[in-house]
Amino acid sequence: MLNSPSTDRRVLVPALTQAPEDVSACLPCEVSGKAFATTWQVRLHTDGPIDRQGLSARIQALLDRIDAEMSPYRADSDLTRFNEAPTGAFVALPPLLMQVIAHALDIARLSDGAFDPALLEAVELWGFGAKIVAEGLPAPQAQAALKQRQDWRALNWQSDGLTKPEGVKLDLCGIAKGYAVDMVTQMLKETPGVRSALVEIGGELKGFGIHRDGQPWWVEIESAPTGLETLVALLDMAVATSGDTKRFFIHDGVRLSHTIDAATAAPVRSGISQVSVFDADCWRADALATALMVMGEARAMQFAQTHAIPCLIRLSDGREMLSPVLEDWL
Repeated sequence: MLNSPSTDRRVLVPALTQAPEDVSACLPCEVSGKAFATTWQVRLHTDGPIDRQGLSARIQALLDRIDAEMSPYRADSDLTRFNEAPTGAFVALPPLLMQVIAHALDIARLSDGAFDPALLEAVELWGFGAKIVAEGLPAPQAQAALKQRQDWRALNWQSDGLTKPEGVKLDLCGIAKGYAVDMVTQMLKETPGVRSALVEIGGELKGFGIHRDGQPWWVEIESAPTGLETLVALLDMAVATSGDTKRFFIHDGVRLSHTIDAATAAPVRSGISQVSVFDADCWRADALATALMVMGEARAMQFAQTHAIPCLIRLSDGREMLSPVLEDWL
């Protein structure tokens, strides 16, 4: 996270509908903690002194609630309760979880399944879940069986819960962290005295207002070793990144990403190594980044153009592409 850009970097600034509010007289504050097996950090400006410890506790309690509802790694989570329910059983689920499932299904429909929230078994089969698996690739029979599984289309969403389809297990890791960023941001906007903030959870970020020095909340997008560094102004905007640089394994010299392609029930081989998506909602940026990773170069760029998605796509061969909307931010 940075406060100002340097001249040797590509700088992206979204169009503003109105001038940001002056916060130069505000007081800076920072709180941080741990959640979702990663870290969170909030930088904010307030009209006056604020109960820093109390604010930190409220944020942590919210994130703990989201984790208790949506983690596929916790045996006691509401998501696990659904995943382990018998086929045909109706499972009542809490409102936050149902909202995230609704969002996930929206992106699954929009992307024609490139984003699929029903991939937990495939994630675990390939060793990216909570279960310990044997070294090497999964057995061909197991891969073939997963390709025939039911997907997100088998889910019948209701406002208060879901009926468990046969063989369907949900993994919301591709959207829940972005949703948590949105929820923390909303909490801050409703907190008296808070005038601007930058929220970060495990690399997903959202900013509102500006820094007290008059600059936007600048964030740097991770770039390839030989690539151009990119700074983006998060002006009432979120960014989420999906890629194969942190969670992967190598087999026969091939890097296998933790992102699973629903069509093959195997790690994606789309030729894309990283996608950063910008959106007013971090949950949407989070899910779309995964969908674009799966689509591959041509389909991803066409999809981004059709749906006016600001995104930066890095290909496995080192090339970078900006969607038409993002090019307008230059």
